[in-house]
Amino acid sequence: MTDNETDAPQPVDGPAPAAGRRPRRATLWLSATALALLATGAGIGAGLGWQALAVQATTEAQQHLQAESKALDDVTVERGIALDKAHASLASIQDFAGHPRPDYLSEATAGALTTAQAALESRSGHLSQVRFDPPSVPARSADLLPWTVLADVQQKAALTRSEEHTRKSRAAELKALTTAQKTFGASVAAVYAELAAHGEQVLTADTSATYASKVVLRHAIDDGKADGSSTGVRGAALLQIVTAIDGVDAAQAAGEAAKQDPAYPIRAQVEAYARSIAHGVTLDFEWHKEVSGLGDGWYSGTTQYREGDGGWATIDLNFTIQDGWREGDVDAKALVTHEVGHAQVVRPECKPLFDGPAFHEDDEMWATAWAISMGFDTAGAGIEAYGRPSDEQIAVAGQCR
Repeated sequence: MTDNETDAPQPVDGPAPAAGRRPRRATLWLSATALALLATGAGIGAGLGWQALAVQATTEAQQHLQAESKALDDVTVERGIALDKAHASLASIQDFAGHPRPDYLSEATAGALTTAQAALESRSGHLSQVRFDPPSVPARSADLLPWTVLADVQQKAALTRSEEHTRKSRAAELKALTTAQKTFGASVAAVYAELAAHGEQVLTADTSATYASKVVLRHAIDDGKADGSSTGVRGAALLQIVTAIDGVDAAQAAGEAAKQDPAYPIRAQVEAYARSIAHGVTLDFEWHKEVSGLGDGWYSGTTQYREGDGGWATIDLNFTIQDGWREGDVDAKALVTHEVGHAQVVRPECKPLFDGPAFHEDDEMWATAWAISMGFDTAGAGIEAYGRPSDEQIAVAGQCR
């Protein structure tokens, strides 16, 4: 008989196999193995040869089960991480997706994000978090009797096949999530690139906008750099950029409108003087009828300084200052100098002087001393409101010029 020939069909007890169908090779092997084990067990009993074979069979079955359990546990964890990321990405994009598309974002780029968002929702919406607890089975069969060993091996083989099926299913879900997340991330990155490019143009072009509004936009663009990539997506950063651009545009419009005020020429002179003595500290200005509750008949101003973002400050002046400036009142100029003095503490060379023993961070005494050191030894420098600093304080503040 050649290798390609088969024995003629023989009658067997029980149902006959389906016509034209060969028994599965694995089933035949398992049956043959089982018979061999039984025969061997019957032949040699508890002999050393059988013991070694039995131990090897149950050990290999345990190793296969452990390997599959490890693989299933790994893919389950990765699937869970991917699902959490998908949910976080979709949650973060909701506000931006509900916001009207700004004119400076192209329809194509916005449409790609919408499509990617829908795909990620489709891949993740029907999934839930799952866990895998490895089965608790003995490492070896209870004894080395042939039928006990065979039952142990068969149980572990069945568990291994079941876990393999589950692993493949979860691996497919993981792959689909990963692909959808990558596409979504790339679309967010494309939107970020367009928004950031326009934001950079706004920062340069809107020369009448406040520095305060530009700081917000600067932060929004910078904070979105890491998020606007295919590996780290936070869609909320996109809306922050749009909102910040709107803020700069609004500040630009307000700045242009302020130039139409009849008082603007005088205010421009005041602001130009303040910047000329500020040693590079960026200054924003606000003008109000009353500042700190003082209006007509009083010169009043406040300064809010900030050490971050290069060091900058906002100076608020009341309308009376512009009147005194027009009239050439030295006290009006002295008060403006006092307010600029507040802003000087953001300079690295001046901060130690302000923090040191001469002032102990006394803002008003510092600003008054600085104004005096600038040549304004007059009431408007702060002397009337806060008293005259000591000669030592004036000398220390004078080092910050």
